Amino acid sequence: MYKILDNTLIKEYIDETPEIRSLLLEPDESIDALEISEIGDGNLNFVYTIRSPRTSVILKQAVPYLRVVGESYPLSRIRMAFEIGALEAEKAICPDFVPDIYYSSLDMSLVVMQNLSEHTILRGEMIRRVPFPLLAEHISTFLADTLFYTSDFYLDPATKKENVKKFINIELCKITEDFIFTHPYEDNETNDYNPKLDMRHVRKFREDALVKSAVLEMKYKFMTEAQALLHGDLHSGSIMLNQEETYVIDPEFAFYGPMGFDVGIYLANLIMAYFSLDGEDDSYGHYVAGQISDTWNLFARKFKANMIEHEKKIHSLQFDYPDGMQHFGFFVDRFIDRLFTDTVGFAACEMFRRTVGLAKVADVAGIEDLEKRARIEGRILEAASEMITTKETLGSIEDVLALVKTKSRN
Repeated sequence: MYKILDNTLIKEYIDETPEIRSLLLEPDESIDALEISEIGDGNLNFVYTIRSPRTSVILKQAVPYLRVVGESYPLSRIRMAFEIGALEAEKAICPDFVPDIYYSSLDMSLVVMQNLSEHTILRGEMIRRVPFPLLAEHISTFLADTLFYTSDFYLDPATKKENVKKFINIELCKITEDFIFTHPYEDNETNDYNPKLDMRHVRKFREDALVKSAVLEMKYKFMTEAQALLHGDLHSGSIMLNQEETYVIDPEFAFYGPMGFDVGIYLANLIMAYFSLDGEDDSYGHYVAGQISDTWNLFARKFKANMIEHEKKIHSLQFDYPDGMQHFGFFVDRFIDRLFTDTVGFAACEMFRRTVGLAKVADVAGIEDLEKRARIEGRILEAASEMITTKETLGSIEDVLALVKTKSRN
């Protein structure tokens, strides 16, 4: 029977659950040997660190409301089923980039997983200007493999359709539809503004027909294109890493959607980190710019390699002729071009949302000088407007990066 856990009840639950108890304690050890502390930075769920003389783990439990707001914002606990399912699927595909799952319970809406105590959140490290040379290599692999191996390009049609049904994540998709694709473009009470931000910047994109129609096109893609299993919230706060390892966490927003959404959300967060440097042309600025270009270029190359390798393996009759593989490569290139256009559009929507919507990024929102922050936010809105209205003509990530660099200095 479901109950909301606290420090005391967690100990009782562990004592009653052999799978967890044996992981943490010797048979003769008391649960009093456990040290439990809440990690209070989650928006949706309660997260606890549990330490024993032997090891430590993370316990994450969904409650029937939005944790950051409270009981006044009801939210179904079924979101934990999507997170567990996504973690399991991603772990099967990318074992090096997903934490180990030790135990899960749908009845209790909880998961016990690897404690990444030797790793830190990417966003905080970027604010501290710490470079990670393997980051683009790791994240591009995670994206290329999770998006390919959960798509129609790899799965048989029946399995793919069953997976789509399994991941119909209605409530959390509605949050995305509202907070990324709707509220920032209207005078909505949930929006949050820097008091020093010139509202002419906001009105400019809200009252631009090309911007509004392009945003609605991206929203329609998000709602209708079930291309692959998405993480659904892949920003720099959803990545824990050190100099050797990278882990992607918190996929509670997982669902089947357009591939460019995951790629675009991640790149948007890198772009906003670049803007937060306020035009400084230093070594860290070069590093962040390199992360933006390398992540896309490596992703595109790896995704294409997955496609080509799989086609060679199945040797479909469609391309069973002398120039067949060359023609298949032409198809893949065209698909990746369209995926890039989607990526740019979704990145722009994330940039709008993170600037005027409810959820900010600390890279920018943490700037104490509000005038400086407002200047940077204006540049981000200008860049997002141009990105989303010219996405069809931006032919490469280098074009996007040139636009970003130009806007960051204006």
